[in-house]
Amino acid sequence: MTTPPEDPKEPHVKRRKLLTFAGLGSLLALAGGLAYKHFSATSQIKVESFLTPGSGRKKNILVLTGSGRRRGNSDLLAWAFVKGARAASHEVNVFHTGREPMQACMHCGGCWTHGKPCVIEDSFDKLFPWLEQAELLFFCSPLYWYNFSGNIKCAMDRMYPYSQKNRLRDMPVSETMLLMCGQSHFLRSFAGPAEAYRQMLGYKHWQDRGRLFVTGVDEYGAMAKDKALATAEEMGRLA
Repeated sequence: MTTPPEDPKEPHVKRRKLLTFAGLGSLLALAGGLAYKHFSATSQIKVESFLTPGSGRKKNILVLTGSGRRRGNSDLLAWAFVKGARAASHEVNVFHTGREPMQACMHCGGCWTHGKPCVIEDSFDKLFPWLEQAELLFFCSPLYWYNFSGNIKCAMDRMYPYSQKNRLRDMPVSETMLLMCGQSHFLRSFAGPAEAYRQMLGYKHWQDRGRLFVTGVDEYGAMAKDKALATAEEMGRLA
């Protein structure tokens, strides 16, 4: 019995099939890894960006930035908003929480004992006069560990005296906006700060005027080419 001659193309065909299966396996592994990160490390809370146009009245706006990195991605986002707001003739003050050393709230109970909101003497002494003038409070933070940056969260916590019943003064804030950016490609990665922000609004009875969540920005200056800058500027104009 004669053995049929081996097809010289057959080994190549087998190798191509193996490479195809290997490539498909790698793709499935990558997709599975991304899906795992998405569903295991994020929340079910809905995260969405939107803008509600204002009345057109000129107002006092306080911008709080959360990064210590100058001209970083969230910085560029904040300054785009400032550009739009100032072009619309709003009065805008900017406080960089990441560059102004501020101690965390100690819950010491000393609020208003010296006629000012907090007994701790640090950069909050510069911030609180602006808080007591602001009609719209604008938060802009990078996403750190699925939350606000520690810098801006510290400033938020130090606003506690304005929620006490025996407060001497209050903030005239009636409207707020939130802008955030981060490395994650999933909007749901912003669910933590989005929910904290929502709870804050309900507690203080502030009107939510707009939110913008920008995904997929990590490298320094990556935001410079992102279309989100135009959106942030438009939010400033319509504040």
